[in-house]
Amino acid sequence: MKIVINILISSMLVITVFSANVTAGDESNPEIQDGQDDIIGTLVKYPGLSQILQRIGIVPIHTFEFIDITSAWFYEDKNEPDYLFVAIKIKDLNYTPLRAIYAVHWTFNEKHYGVACHTHSDGEFTWFAAGQIFGLLDNWAYKKGLIKDLSNCTIDLEKNKITFKIPKNIIGNPESGDVLTETYAWTGLRFISEIFTYLFGGELVKDTAPDGVDYFIQY
Repeated sequence: MKIVINILISSMLVITVFSANVTAGDESNPEIQDGQDDIIGTLVKYPGLSQILQRIGIVPIHTFEFIDITSAWFYEDKNEPDYLFVAIKIKDLNYTPLRAIYAVHWTFNEKHYGVACHTHSDGEFTWFAAGQIFGLLDNWAYKKGLIKDLSNCTIDLEKNKITFKIPKNIIGNPESGDVLTETYAWTGLRFISEIFTYLFGGELVKDTAPDGVDYFIQY
């Protein structure tokens, strides 16, 4: 009798652990978590420069909480099994007159994938893309169609959340039981012109949330 009970308990523990992995992926149990007030970048490193740029109107921003990551997570909808959903939560999400970037990355089958949106000008411009990421060769990947412009991006200022809806066929066609590894998120603030951004050493401010946990594809 004891043997049967032990086997039953062991089976339940295995099922519980597996279920925890599979069902992970919501706001209360995100794969990616980040501390608050941990942004970095030129305007954080040199606050005097930030004040000067504010006074002359080049960077008319007094707080950078709209770039501060809280968490990010993956999830799926059984009614739409051909899509992967990714959400990223920000401390105080708002549009900016400059260009803000919100991105989540992961690895699947030894290939690097990501999703991102760029926002600025009170919502007049939003750009959303997803696909395989190549770093410095992203422009090449974009021209080859490996990174695609899409429109399935929802920005919720009340909930401080951005949600992406990604067709699985552009991110390697993951199936039930597959695992997304090396998950992480990052945000950045840039000028509209990349040239001016580079003159200031890259992102004006930036936040990173590395070392997220794996996500198990459900459908």
